[in-house]
Amino acid sequence: MERGISRGPRASTVAALADALRLGEPERAALAAAARAGRRSGPSLSHGALPLPRTITDFTGRDAERDWIRSRATAAKPGEPGPVLLLSGSPGIGKTSLAVTAAAELAEAFPDGRYFLDLQGLAEQPLSPTAVLVRLIQAVAPQIGRFSHRLADATTLWRSLCAGRRILVVLDNAAGEAQVRTALPAEGPAAVIVTSRRMLSGLEGVDRLRVASLPEHQAVRLLGVITADRAENPGDLRHLARLCANVPLAIRVAGNRLASRPRWSAGDLIERLTVQERRLDTLAAGDLQVSATFALSYEQLSPPARRLFRRLSLIFGSTAGEEVAAILTGDSPGDAADALDELIELGLLQESEGARVRFHDLLRLFAGQRLRQEESADQVDATRGRLQRWLLGTAVAAGSWYEPGGTAEAPEPRLVPLDSPDAAKTWLMDEAENWFGALASAAASGEHRQVVDVAESLHWFSDHWMHWGRWHEVFAFATEAARRLGDDRLVATQLGYLSWAHLICLGDSEGGVRYAREAFRFAERAADHQQMAWADTYLSWALLLQERHDEALPPARDAVENFRLAGDYAGEQSALVGLGDALRLVGRYDEALAAFDQAFALLNDPATAPIETIAQQARLSLGGHTALVHLERGDWPAVVEAATIALAPADVPTMMQGRIRALRCRARAYRELGDVPAARADFEALLLLQSATNDEAGIAETEQALRELPR
Repeated sequence: MERGISRGPRASTVAALADALRLGEPERAALAAAARAGRRSGPSLSHGALPLPRTITDFTGRDAERDWIRSRATAAKPGEPGPVLLLSGSPGIGKTSLAVTAAAELAEAFPDGRYFLDLQGLAEQPLSPTAVLVRLIQAVAPQIGRFSHRLADATTLWRSLCAGRRILVVLDNAAGEAQVRTALPAEGPAAVIVTSRRMLSGLEGVDRLRVASLPEHQAVRLLGVITADRAENPGDLRHLARLCANVPLAIRVAGNRLASRPRWSAGDLIERLTVQERRLDTLAAGDLQVSATFALSYEQLSPPARRLFRRLSLIFGSTAGEEVAAILTGDSPGDAADALDELIELGLLQESEGARVRFHDLLRLFAGQRLRQEESADQVDATRGRLQRWLLGTAVAAGSWYEPGGTAEAPEPRLVPLDSPDAAKTWLMDEAENWFGALASAAASGEHRQVVDVAESLHWFSDHWMHWGRWHEVFAFATEAARRLGDDRLVATQLGYLSWAHLICLGDSEGGVRYAREAFRFAERAADHQQMAWADTYLSWALLLQERHDEALPPARDAVENFRLAGDYAGEQSALVGLGDALRLVGRYDEALAAFDQAFALLNDPATAPIETIAQQARLSLGGHTALVHLERGDWPAVVEAATIALAPADVPTMMQGRIRALRCRARAYRELGDVPAARADFEALLLLQSATNDEAGIAETEQALRELPR
């Protein structure tokens, strides 16, 4: 009944079923409640995967354009320049639908993957070139883990990943050449399709196609498909298509309007559209005059759906769910879901992944225009403020699940069931565009305390989503906010997080060093030993990454001492691991083992032990690092003992690489000791973990080790 468009039952479908079953009011209410619950528990976003959007089932025409795309996208051979196809044209003309449909038809030609990324060309902050590369790299090579987010390094990595692979990337809604240029593969067979309102004439070596309005016969055919050929007069559909300027988006909205009104004829719609066309302003969208079509659908909406449509233009990201809709209108989630269904039914919203919705750019402009016309500036500001406060308050609550011993309680109104860390993580990832946009807005408007509170609440969670790509921006906002508040300790804390983000998330050791040194200066000025210790910890890590092992030792020792002075046992234990690793790298194995022994003592003493979840992660890390020291010394029984301690916790979240390291060490030790069955078991377990993380190089190494084991 949903025709493959919706993954959850819409209100109109539920009503049709209830009517057919002749349900009474209690049964209708129960069915509606079940439908809403099923819609809310639908699949979440697949973060980083960048799948193609679902194709339009009634896509019509564009045969010549699809042939053009097919012939050029598949033309390049390995070693030749990668094909780049640019589809440009006015908003609503069907560029994205054409690109997605063509990409879906090219599945056999690009068996290594087809990817879709919205560059958010009309947003206040379109994706930066670096953000584009990060998203693409994470989608194409999720096993790659940490990598440098510096533009030059990410560009080189992206092009190496594309080399020799049959992948097709659709870059939708480009704002300018810079967003696109670095994402282009150096050579085929990889190919890219770009859509933009602009010609992007600064791009070199690009095949360009200007997408125009549909030919009249295709426009009429599309209207016929959408409306099931309900025209009494053959000329009515042609007249209606002309009123829509043969623009696909306008045709779809008008067709949906007619299809949803069984008692209307095509002539009725023509009469209404013609009258409104004379008295409504047109949108500023090039040479298109389609606002009358949009206005016709808008004015037939129920008042709640009309209000929601206007206010959805205020969302900070590109998509929204029913909770955001409820905040915008003040309605219950169920009523908001019904209004969303009404908007989807009329083609004023598009369904997105994870039971979410998105605007077409032109419709978002129209919604914003109606918002300014029909609501006062005070109402608009109040609505935006309510959304911003709820998003940031929910982000704080969700992040608190990841603090040691933390739990969460969603802010009022309690629309999100933050009843577990997994639920909190899902919300933070699904709504990342929106809460990050709200944070940027709060930073711009000088709400410094709120900005710091959000960053502080999320710094533990950031360990669980290190490769998001925007943590350095979050902590940069918070650092500036802390400076404005004039609190040296807060500045030191946020600079420490910023150092971590550059070091771990961006792979930028130079930035890690710079911000760690600055964090230490502020912490020293505040006489805060704990923040001095964290600054020294980040500095030591950064220097180790730069292979400046001798220089890393002094800050590593100072970190241990300052944590002791602060009475922070968990920090001291972490710093001892860092010190031991620095000592290992300069060949001072006995001193390294002594540092690890001190860390184990802190973990095992009830007076200094952290909570159990942190203790499990610490044992895994400590055991693995200890095993590395023994491995480098060739002490195989000690490797087995240390790695076994590391692997004792059965399930340590976010520590997959630690388990891989410990298993690799122990498997090698068993092999050297001649215990072939134990070595085989560990190598096979290692292979499972490497497969789960898509570690192709590790898989090849482990498979080779298994082949070389004696039978």
